[in-house]
Parts: sequence; structure tokens; C-alpha cells
Amino acid sequence: MDYPKLNEYHLKLWNDQACGVCQRGPWTPYPPRGPAPNRLCPTWEQHRKISYSAQGWIQAGRTLLEGKLEMEPKFVEYVYECSLCGSCCNSRCVVNGDQVNIIKAWREDLVDLGHGPTEPWKKDAAVIEKGGNRFGRDQKDRAKWAEGMNIPNKGEIVYFAGCVASFRAQELAQSSAKMLKAAGVDFAILGENELCCGNPLDQSGQSKAYKEIAAKNVEAIKAAGAKTVVTSCACCYHNLAVEYPKVLGELPFQVVHQTQIIAEAIRDGKIKPTKGVEGKVTYHDPCHMVRLGSKVYKEPREIIQSVPGIDYKDMHATKRVTQCCGRNPVEQPELSMHTGKDRLQDVRDEGANTVVTACSFCDWNLKRAARNEGDESIKIVDINTFMLETL
Repeated sequence: MDYPKLNEYHLKLWNDQACGVCQRGPWTPYPPRGPAPNRLCPTWEQHRKISYSAQGWIQAGRTLLEGKLEMEPKFVEYVYECSLCGSCCNSRCVVNGDQVNIIKAWREDLVDLGHGPTEPWKKDAAVIEKGGNRFGRDQKDRAKWAEGMNIPNKGEIVYFAGCVASFRAQELAQSSAKMLKAAGVDFAILGENELCCGNPLDQSGQSKAYKEIAAKNVEAIKAAGAKTVVTSCACCYHNLAVEYPKVLGELPFQVVHQTQIIAEAIRDGKIKPTKGVEGKVTYHDPCHMVRLGSKVYKEPREIIQSVPGIDYKDMHATKRVTQCCGRNPVEQPELSMHTGKDRLQDVRDEGANTVVTACSFCDWNLKRAARNEGDESIKIVDINTFMLETL
């Protein structure tokens, strides 16, 4: 059986030296210099088996291409165990940052051959195809969060709220809109014309469906007259800014994360925090903002540290070597919970009682992990909500 997309990476599959740095990491050149963070691969941390790491998946892929393995149902489930957080892509491995691309290509082959995706990702595709969002909700309710805010549907700047903020945690979208208004930004929203960014389709190898929904979002953005798209969710940001151009070519608009706009507004004196916050504060870098083609890590810290008298400290694993929040609470519930709890321990290790993030999914999964542990000592808050409390 042929696996053409996976085979495109055959040289890297055969060159892998099985060094294991993708599990625990090498000596890192990034500050603070020294041994890598005490965790690297979330899936390896949960299973503690070499097979559940980039090293294992690469060796399994090579063995499959050699015709020594059969693609049985359990093997398919195994390929979908990776969270695609990209932490291994910073491991200084000879695969040279293509670990995520290799697994995504493999999943595309599985979908094309009728073996994939696994059931949770199939459900994602079904509800997105039927209703346009990952929760199966009525698209007419997508902009309910904006009622009474007098936000137009056309403009040169469009705020792309995303599924989580539109349906599951509307306070995130409301806080984002209020911060944009505080920055003096005139913006529009797409309303029911905004569809899921397609992240679960891209992660699961459902490339045809992903391209279709990406094209529909781009057309809706163009119809709104947008020259700039602003997102407050790191997953939406990554897909629009990094993944859409891969499948659709150059986009007719710019994509920015909201922290980039708010940081500039603070520099220009348009936003001036006046109220301090109690306790020690830290920041969680979402994977999709600092890895896999994105480098948005200065602006969130600039925003948080503009608060008067802030007691702020970075966690040990930050920026490019950040630890994943868990990412997929619906599709990978056990892995997501295990990873979220690990990240909360990083917050405790710094003695922080507030952790700020800039992604709807990080906010969702870290709060989910805290509830599961019964831990009310840590405040988990989106950066827009956090900043509104200081104005």
C-alpha cells in the first residue's frame, strides 16, 4: 500500500538517529541556557514509552514504508495520539523541525486511504460540515456575544472570534472586543459568515475539507472589505496566518494576533493600565503563537508588565520551549487533561497565583484541569479579561 504524502519525507525518516532528544530534549541554546525543560513531549509524558514520541512515530513510519507493518485499527489510533504541539520541533533533531509535518502527512494518507481519521475527529468534521462550527451550534447564534455592542459587519479590520469564544466562552469574545475599542480600533465581525478556522480538520489530515472551509472564510473576509484580520485565539491565528497560505496561496489581507495591536496601543499611550493586581503573575505561551511558524511572545509580556506594580515572573519553560496546555480536550481528553495538569504544576513551581494566556483553548483546558484537581488557588485568565480589570 502506498503512502505518498508520508513518503515525501522518506529521507528524514531514514536519517533519524533515534537519539531520543524529542522525549526529554537536548542542551538548549535558548535562555535560560542549560538543560532543556524537564518535559518536552506531552504524549511521552503520559505513556512513558518511546513509541509515543516523535522518535517512535518516525521509526514506525519508516517501518511502514518498508512494508514491515500493516495499518490495523489500533495502529491508526496510535498515529492520532500525537497532539501536534510542535515541542519536538525544537529538539535540535536531524529531522530538523518536520516532525509535525511528517505526522500530518501520514494522517492525510490515512484519510485518503479510508483508514482515518479516528472517531472524535470524524465527529468534528461532521458537525463543522453541517453547521460551520466545531460545537454543532446554530450559526445564527455565532455573534450573540456581540449583542448591544454596535459592531458592524463590514470594515477594513475584522475581528475573527473563533468557535470557543463565540459559543462556549463568550466572555472571551466580549473582553477582546472591549479591549479593541479601548485601543481605538474600528473593527467589524463576520457574524454567522464566520466559520470554524478548520484547525481540527487540519490536525486530523482531512485536507480537502480543510481547504474548503479555509476558502469560505477567506471569501467572507474579502466580502467584508477587510485588509487586516485580528484574532484573540492562538489556534485561529495559526491557521489563518500560517496554514491558510499553504493551501490557498498568498492571502489578500494581513493576519495579526490581538496582543500585537494592544501592545502597540500601550506604547502609544492609548491604553493606560491604572489598577494593580494582587499576587504573583505568570504567562503561558500558547504553542501556536511561538512555534510552527509563529513568533508572538514579546507583546503579551509587554502588555502584562505594563500593569502598575506587577509582580511578574516567567515560568521556566517559555517562548519557543513552552509546555503545551493540552490543546484538544474533546478529541484527546486523557492526554489533554494529563498535559494541562502538568502545566498547572509549572505555575505552582513559580509560586504564581495567576496565569495569563492568549488562546481560547489554553484558557479552556487549563481551567478544565484545575477543576479536575479541585484547585481554586490558581486564577486562569485570558489576557484581555486580565487587562480590562486594570483599566
